[in-house]
Amino acid sequence: MKHLTPLAQEILQTLEPDPTRQAQWLEHAPLYPVSQDPEMESFKEWMEEAKQAGQKVFVAGDYDCDGIMATSIMVSGLRAFGLEVGFYIPDRIKEGYGLHPRTVGLAHEKGYQIIVTVDNGIKAAEALELAKTLGMTTIVTDHHTIEEETDCDVLIHPARLEDEFSTLCGAGVAYECVRALGQATDYHLIMAAVASIADVMPVTKQTRRLIQHGLDRLNEKKEIHISSFIKDSHVTETTLAFQVVPKINAIGRLSNMANANNVVRYLLSEDPAEIMKLNAQIEQINERRKTISAQMSEQAMRQVDPGQPVNLIMSPGFHEGIIGLVAGNLMNQTGKPTIVAAKNVDGFKMSMRAPEGFDCMAFLNPFPSFSACGGHKQAAGFSVDLDDYEAFERFIRQRGAQYEWSVPLEKNEIEIDESQIQIEAIESLDALRPFGPGFEMPVFKISKPAIKNLYDFQNARHRRYTLQSGVCCMRFNQPRSEISKSVNRIQCFEGELQISEYRGRKQASFMIDKIVYD
Repeated sequence: MKHLTPLAQEILQTLEPDPTRQAQWLEHAPLYPVSQDPEMESFKEWMEEAKQAGQKVFVAGDYDCDGIMATSIMVSGLRAFGLEVGFYIPDRIKEGYGLHPRTVGLAHEKGYQIIVTVDNGIKAAEALELAKTLGMTTIVTDHHTIEEETDCDVLIHPARLEDEFSTLCGAGVAYECVRALGQATDYHLIMAAVASIADVMPVTKQTRRLIQHGLDRLNEKKEIHISSFIKDSHVTETTLAFQVVPKINAIGRLSNMANANNVVRYLLSEDPAEIMKLNAQIEQINERRKTISAQMSEQAMRQVDPGQPVNLIMSPGFHEGIIGLVAGNLMNQTGKPTIVAAKNVDGFKMSMRAPEGFDCMAFLNPFPSFSACGGHKQAAGFSVDLDDYEAFERFIRQRGAQYEWSVPLEKNEIEIDESQIQIEAIESLDALRPFGPGFEMPVFKISKPAIKNLYDFQNARHRRYTLQSGVCCMRFNQPRSEISKSVNRIQCFEGELQISEYRGRKQASFMIDKIVYD
């Protein structure tokens, strides 16, 4: 077993109490062999036949980070294999998620004979049926839950592949497909790693290995498309989650200002000048996203009714690509399930975020009049027609008053002393990375922090506490209720350890997620 610092040993013991299983979390093993599943073999055969026959392949993608990375991996890999490949990602606002019949029709008109979906397709029954009617070959690669059989020629899905592939995201599935064709590159691996972090996949099995090796490549050598977004000299899964993923997602969110297809072109470009130009545009759109998100969050916070168990916030001026971020922000600030709605000519687009222990889909299920609805326990997206909004509002108030839920058992916690917040100690945790679902970093607690001073910035949205030891504890997006509270009442900081960099200088700091008062 690797030599671990006391802090790393304590974390490993906390997350994996069984000594006989601890070594598996320290492994840095090669990727599992290529899948031998019959569907993967069929995929290879279809692609070989398409190459021999000169058939054109159309890749149908999605507008979030996973979908964009999956599209880029699949298009790049199939072109390297020798195929003529086109692609399209739908407009989030105008078209919405998934493969649509209109897209199939346009692809057929342009002479595409094969459709390959990435990070979508499981629920595209109408579009797949049309493709079949038009004589097109349909290959679905997806990782979303299979609720009913998908009528397609080939289905590549983590639930159908060998067990080691069961935690893959959409880009992870795409990576395995191009790997099966012998076309996978280090760049494809990096994109699959970024997407796995973006979709918050369990950091186990092949996904763990993809992330480990992707991080290795980024730390060994800068990759111009991805590294251009990164400020830190050392890259971890946290770096990618905060410095890369939001920028890729921003383009899909603001589809009235930018086109997600251009991000694929950026990721596929080999022209340094074009890469830098598109990179600057992506950064600019992300800054716009942050501004809109902050403005919407402030407006939404003013509408919160403290007496309601579920927040329901609506404004005609809300941007529907940002409502999920705002719902998450309000949920974190209030500790309550939160629904944020944007109004358009057809009705209301809504996004819901909820704390652990609450089940969004179970909560929403009794409402009979959704025009569209999907999601999971902690998040949901849905639409309601204009005429049904008042009924929905009544439903939320009544359901919120009756619905029972409980906060789950406390997460793994580790009490630390200020003296442990050091660069060397935090860097030593690399031996255990990546952290994430299935191997989550414990919550660190600083009891009775000795606060020397505090500083509010950005109109008191954020606060920096400096301890007597000199350690900085950062509280981003602090709830308004905390601003006026006396620091003398603080019993404990809960949060995570982080290394921040500024102009090449590293600093160990503590990111506060929660403050406990007496």
